[in-house]
Amino acid sequence: MEVLLRPVPHLAYEPVETDAISCTYDMDGFTLMNAVLIQHGLDREYFRKCTHMHSDGKFRVILHGDEKPLVITTTKTERWNSEPSATQRVIDAADSERCESLCMTHFAFILGNFPEEAFTQCIQQIVLATRCTNLQKVIVDVDSRHFDRAKAVQKQGLHRQTLVDTVNPKPPLQLYLILGLGSSAKELIQSYKSDSSGHSANHNFRFEAMGASEYYLDGFNFDRQALKALVDDAQNVLFVVHADSGNEGATMVTFAAEYAVSQKISVYVLLSKPYSWQGSRRTKAANALAENLRAIGAKVTAVDADPLETIEFNSATEAFAALDAAMVQELNRWAASAK
Repeated sequence: MEVLLRPVPHLAYEPVETDAISCTYDMDGFTLMNAVLIQHGLDREYFRKCTHMHSDGKFRVILHGDEKPLVITTTKTERWNSEPSATQRVIDAADSERCESLCMTHFAFILGNFPEEAFTQCIQQIVLATRCTNLQKVIVDVDSRHFDRAKAVQKQGLHRQTLVDTVNPKPPLQLYLILGLGSSAKELIQSYKSDSSGHSANHNFRFEAMGASEYYLDGFNFDRQALKALVDDAQNVLFVVHADSGNEGATMVTFAAEYAVSQKISVYVLLSKPYSWQGSRRTKAANALAENLRAIGAKVTAVDADPLETIEFNSATEAFAALDAAMVQELNRWAASAK
């Protein structure tokens, strides 16, 4: 990954072409976020309506839009380093949409002294993320008045990381846990496991699953300790597969993602979205689950059933089998590209 620092003239933001842009959410008066939206020609009224997403005091990272450049907003904090995983969560959000480039604007307008501790933490998390992200370039905007100090911090951080890697080299074998949650996902994972030998040449893939009937799942009642134990075995990367659209298993998937993030485990989630004939209630529930998981810090890929509705199926069983096949195709893609 290429990490570039870009000097930004004080009070004069200039746009740069990237797949994603991250901003601290603040639209009151003259703010950097307003300047970014104006310079990129983005709909400011849409973002004004998103105030509720960042208004309850809880730190969130929200990804907006479906056309690039995507905008990633973060809740305003007193200090950037008061949220230890802030940079990682921004990177995860960009990675969830397979972005290859990201511009982080959080240090482009600095009041007072240069926030060296926060900037150092940001650079360190970007460097650590190079091993598990699709991003090829990250641009960090820096207020031009502090650019020289920022360059010195970046150089120091890269030197430190090189020493750490030399003294404590990473094991060449990554450990990946592919975990199916819910009855349908359990069946999908068991089927996929028998045909997975071709993906494990350079990686250690482990397959586990928890089905609804096995743990009396009603959306809330499941064995949390058993699920924690499975997630702990992931060590490096957790890939959750959830093929039950709607509410079933949503709490279990959310619990697994939250626990994994708290244990510094990279989390990917593969979800299926229901057919339109399954009802708007299930579609809304699936969309809400995807949004919540992204806010937690998981990288979410949603396989939508809508494109399959042009096919004439003889039964609902055939329709669900086609959706499962699309899920397996996405799982194959991820396994083949895992780094």
